[in-house]
Amino acid sequence: MLCYRSVFQVERGNTDVLALVKEQLHSWLRSKHYDSDALKPDVPVALGPNADGVMLEASGKDGSSALRVRVTEEQPRNGTWTSQLTAHVPGNGAPAMVWVDILNPEVQAPKNADKPGRRRRWTATPRLVRDLLTVLPAADGAARLDARPRRMTGEDAEELVDIVRDPTRRGPVYVAGSDGSLPLNPWFDLASDLLEETVGLGAGYVLDPEATELFARAVGKSHEVRPGTMRTFLPGAEPGDTTDALRHRVLSSRRIETDERAKLRKILGWRARDIVIDQRLPTIAVRLDRQFETKLNQLLVEGETPQTAVAQRVGRARRTTANRDVAMVRFLREELDESTLTVDRLRELVALAQRGQQEQVKRFALLARLEELQESNAELQRSLHEVQEQLTGVTLDLAVANTDLAKEKATTRHLRGLLKAERRYEDALSNPDQAEYELPPFFDDLLEKMEDLEHVEFSGDAGPARELDAHDGAVVWAGKTWEALLALEDYARASADGRCHRGVDDYLRHLPDGCRGFSVNKHARDESNDVRNNPRLARLRTFPVPTEVAPEGEVFMGAHFKIAQSGMISPRMHYYDATSINGKIYVGYIGAHLRSRMTN
Repeated sequence: MLCYRSVFQVERGNTDVLALVKEQLHSWLRSKHYDSDALKPDVPVALGPNADGVMLEASGKDGSSALRVRVTEEQPRNGTWTSQLTAHVPGNGAPAMVWVDILNPEVQAPKNADKPGRRRRWTATPRLVRDLLTVLPAADGAARLDARPRRMTGEDAEELVDIVRDPTRRGPVYVAGSDGSLPLNPWFDLASDLLEETVGLGAGYVLDPEATELFARAVGKSHEVRPGTMRTFLPGAEPGDTTDALRHRVLSSRRIETDERAKLRKILGWRARDIVIDQRLPTIAVRLDRQFETKLNQLLVEGETPQTAVAQRVGRARRTTANRDVAMVRFLREELDESTLTVDRLRELVALAQRGQQEQVKRFALLARLEELQESNAELQRSLHEVQEQLTGVTLDLAVANTDLAKEKATTRHLRGLLKAERRYEDALSNPDQAEYELPPFFDDLLEKMEDLEHVEFSGDAGPARELDAHDGAVVWAGKTWEALLALEDYARASADGRCHRGVDDYLRHLPDGCRGFSVNKHARDESNDVRNNPRLARLRTFPVPTEVAPEGEVFMGAHFKIAQSGMISPRMHYYDATSINGKIYVGYIGAHLRSRMTN
C-alpha cells in the first residue's frame, strides 16, 4: 500500500541531477548496511540478506534520460517494504523531476478496535527524501521545498500570495502568522518542529509581524493567517472567496498551546500524505511508470537469472573441479550400475540441473512480482469500492439537503409574501444575524463553539472528533454536527420550559415553535439489541458523565445522530439525555462510526 509519496521539480542550472540523485541513493543504501555497489543497470541483485534491488535506466530521442531504482526489504515483523526512486531529466533544459514512493503492507485493524477497516501504516519521512532536499534545489510549483520552513519578511508577502494561489502545486503550503507579542525565533522553532513530518510533501513559511499584516491585506479576511496560528493552504487558493476559504484549515493557537507536539506532528503528517497521494501524477511520471514497469516485467521473463536475495535463498549451484568430477563419475557408476557414464555426460547433467535451478529462481522472482501486482490491484479495487460507497452516501445526503433547502426557500417566500401583504415590508426583507446560521468549518472549531452552549456539554475524548478533520468531508460533517447540537440545546431548553416531555425523538418529530430541529431519520433513540447485549460493543459506547448523573461516572450512550454516510467513516454523535436529572445533555462521542456486528 502506498504510504508516502514525494514528487518535486528541480531547476537544473549547472546541477547534474542524476549524478546527485545516485550519490544520495548510494549514501542511503550504505547507511542501511546494504551493498550499494551491487546495483547495475537492468540486473536484479541482492543488496543484503533480506533486501533486493534493481536499477533501470532509459533515454529518449530528445536527449532526455531517466532512472528508476526499486529496493525491496523483507522485515520479519513488518512484512515487505518497497522504496522506489524515479528521476527524469528532459532533453530541452526544462526542470527535472524526482519522485519517491514508499510502499508497505497495509494494516488490518484489530478485531477489538473501536473503528473497523484497513488503514495505511504510518511511515516517517524517509531519510532519502531529506538527503535529496539538502542537495537539490527542489520545488513544488512556485513553492520551494526545504527540510525546514522559510522565514518571510514584509517584502516577501507578495511572493507568498502567488505561492498560495498557484494551481500547479501538488502539496500543501503551511503559513504561520505572528505579531509583536510573539517571540519570532521560538515561534519559528516550534513551527519547524510541527512540520517535521511534512518534509518533501509541503512547503512551510513563518511570517514576521509585518509579513503577517501585509499578507492578510492581500488575501482578505477569508484567507488571512492570524498571529499564533498555522494555516494549511491547498493548491489553487482563491483569496476573497469565502467558500474556497473552507478548504484551507487553520491550526488554532489553543491547539498549538495545549495539544502534544508529537500528536500535532502526526496529524499534519497524515494530512500531508493524504493530500499528495490523492493528487494525480504528472503526465511524464505516468508515462515513465508504464515504461519502467514494462521493462521490469520483460527483465524478469526474458533476462538473465536474477542474482537477488530470492536467488540466494534458493541456493547456488555447486562448482566442481575436474578431480571431483572423476570421483563423482566413479561413485555414480557404482551406485547406478551405469558403466557408460562419462565425465562429459555428467557435466551435461549438471548443466541441465543448473539451468533448472536458474529457471526455478526466475519462477520465484516472477511469482513475487505477480503477488505484488495482485496486491496492487486488490488495493485499487478496495479503494474504488470505498469511493463508490462514499459517493453513494454523499449523493443521498445531497438529495435530502436539496429537498430540505427547496422546502425552506419555499417557506421563506411564502412568509415574506404574507408579510408584504400586511405591508410589513421591513420585516419581509429582514435577514437573521450571521451567528444564527454560521457553521463551524471543522471539528476543532466545533469543539470550541460547544463551550458556548448552555445545556449541552461534551464529556468525551476530543481525539476522534479531531481525527475527522483529516477527511475532505469534515467541512460538511462539522456543520451538520453543529446543527444536531443546536437541536439538542433547544430540546433541553424546551424541556426545562415544559414544552417537551417525551424525549429527543418525539421532539424532532413534533418540533415546538421557535426551536431548531434535525432530520428524525438521522436520529437513533438507541442501539440495536445486538450492540446492547454484546459487552465489548456496548463498552465502546460507554462514556463519562458527572457522578451526579451516574455514580459510576459513566453511562452507556446508545442514542446517537447519524451525521453522514461515508463508507467506513460515517461520522456519529452519541449522547445521553440527563435533562430529567440536571437539565443537561452530555455528548460522549463525536467521531467515526464505532464498530458493530455489521462491520465485524
